[in-house]
Amino acid sequence: MGNFNKLGLKKEILEVLSRLKFTNTLEVQDQIVPLVMKRKNVVFTSRTGSGKTLAYLLGYLGKINKKRNAQMIVLVPTRELCIQVGKEIKTFCDILGINVGMLYGGREIKGDYRTLNKKNQIIVATPGRLILHVNDKKIKVGEVKYLVYDESDQMFDHGFYDDCLYLKERISNDAQIVLSSATITKKVDNFIKEEIVDYELLQIGSLIPENILQEKLYCEKIEKNEILLNLFSKRKFKRAMVFCNTKQKSYNIAQFFQKNKFNAKSLSGDLEHKERQNHLNLFKAGKIKILVATDVASRGLHIETVDIIINYDVPTKEEFYVHRIGRTGRVDKKGYSLTLVCPEDVKRLSDIELKYDLIIEEINKKSASN
Repeated sequence: MGNFNKLGLKKEILEVLSRLKFTNTLEVQDQIVPLVMKRKNVVFTSRTGSGKTLAYLLGYLGKINKKRNAQMIVLVPTRELCIQVGKEIKTFCDILGINVGMLYGGREIKGDYRTLNKKNQIIVATPGRLILHVNDKKIKVGEVKYLVYDESDQMFDHGFYDDCLYLKERISNDAQIVLSSATITKKVDNFIKEEIVDYELLQIGSLIPENILQEKLYCEKIEKNEILLNLFSKRKFKRAMVFCNTKQKSYNIAQFFQKNKFNAKSLSGDLEHKERQNHLNLFKAGKIKILVATDVASRGLHIETVDIIINYDVPTKEEFYVHRIGRTGRVDKKGYSLTLVCPEDVKRLSDIELKYDLIIEEINKKSASN
């Protein structure tokens, strides 16, 4: 850990950091802030919860002119992330008198107009909703000098590749670009090589912290529910997340736990935004002990103290394993993950272990419930 005083930040920014009880820097801040302050384009990988939002914010914050409109855009893949990242940035910027606007799909357009009626120096947005207002000439982005692609691997997986390219073409030609990604997928690699010039490439920290105990259990599909019921009945935990590969399965598993007297809810793309947010808030507050989710919840969401991660299904994409496991073991706390492996999943998990050089310990059904 370093010290914010050594990063060359302006006095008023250091005062806000002190006021918000930020004392020591994290690795991602030590490495990213100086590069951004030197006007470098930056591409970096770091795990969720590494402190990257503050890193890319602090690097540019001293250049913001409060008298002008949009100068910084942060693009994120989901409405939940837009709200989360926007609030994090807003907490800091409100003290400095810098306006932050959030634009995301899934809410009434009236909410966007309230945002756009203000002079926002920073915009946090999902790509589709931002493009809607750019094309309707409700917001001008031609003078934006700083563009951040946050969680870009998820953003491109969600089909926003062309939207991200379009927005890059609409902002200032000499804009500085920062791209963060938990993993460098093929789409991310293509975007970097084709669209970002003269960039610094950094891998910050390990993708999966050593403080997470990873285990796997070979079983048949029909055994999965009973295995988890035994595990949750005998282990003490405050919050557990169970990841599966389909929306219907997330609903069915949550129902199974409810019938067995556990506070459980599902989280998938089929739920309305308000319902998804409600389930998340209840989980964060500890009123729901088990959240059964598809990969819509594996990325970026800030949830403290998830004790147990269960891969009910081996993920369909290798990088999803990293994203799921990153929900536990946050801020160097101990974490635990268990992957249930059916015969047809053996090769897929083996490929994940090989790609990320993982050591996932094999356990039997008896030890899973101890």
